[in-house]
Amino acid sequence: MSAALQAIDRVRATVDYLRVGVGTDHEGEWLDCEPLVTDPEALAALVATTAEGRGTDRDDVATSLFVQGYAFRVASLAIGAWLIDDVVLDVDPAIASIALGRHRPNALHLDEARIAGEDVGALHANLIDGHLARLVATARESCRVGEALLWSNIGAGCASSFGAFMGPLEDRRLEIRDRFEAFLAAGRPELQASGRIAHVGPLWAWERSACCLWYKTDSGFQCEDCSLWSDDERQARYQTVLAELDG
Repeated sequence: MSAALQAIDRVRATVDYLRVGVGTDHEGEWLDCEPLVTDPEALAALVATTAEGRGTDRDDVATSLFVQGYAFRVASLAIGAWLIDDVVLDVDPAIASIALGRHRPNALHLDEARIAGEDVGALHANLIDGHLARLVATARESCRVGEALLWSNIGAGCASSFGAFMGPLEDRRLEIRDRFEAFLAAGRPELQASGRIAHVGPLWAWERSACCLWYKTDSGFQCEDCSLWSDDERQARYQTVLAELDG
C-alpha cells in the first residue's frame, strides 16, 4: 500500500465520520470538483439544489453554507494527513469529487491517492491556493456574496478540521493547537484575516471574523464561533467550558 493510501486510511480510522473514497471505479452520485471551482454557473446550479433544504431562498446564504461545508470536507482530509503522518495529500480539484447528503457536501472522493509534499507551505499551495481559494473566487462570480464572509468560511472549515482530531488525539491537543497557529501564520492574508484562535485552558476556540449567515435561514441559529457574539458572551461560554473541565 502506498504512503498516500496509508495516510488516508489513518485519517478515516482516527475520525470515523469522515467519508473519503479513492479510485476511479466508484459507485454513487459524485460531482466533479473542477467545474465547481472554475465555472460560476455550474456552482450556482448545484447550490440552488441545496437552498430549500438549508432553509433559505437567498442565493448568497445558500452559497455561503455550501462553501463552508465544502471547505471542511476537503480540508479535513488534507489537514488530517498532515497532522497524523506529516504528509500533504494531493486534493487537486482535477482528481477530486464530492457527494451531497442532507443538502450539503458530506463526502470526498479522489481518483488517485498521491502525496504533494510534506511541509506547511505545500499544504497551503495544494489545499488553499490550489483548491479552496479557487472556490472562493468562483463563488463570488456565481452570486453577490462577500469575500470576507467566504474566507471566514474557509477559516472555519480549517478550524473544524483541526478540531476534529483533538478528541481522538487527546494527548496531542496542545500540539494540534500549536500546529493550527503555525498553519494560520503561514497562510495568505485572506486566511489570516478570517478569524483568530482563542486559548481556553488546554483547549482553544475559533472566533471567526465574518458571519456565515446561518442565522438568516429558517433555523435562525448562530454558530458557536459566530462573529455576532459579543466578547462578554464568548467569555461566558469559555468559562463554562473551563468549569466543565475542572468538574
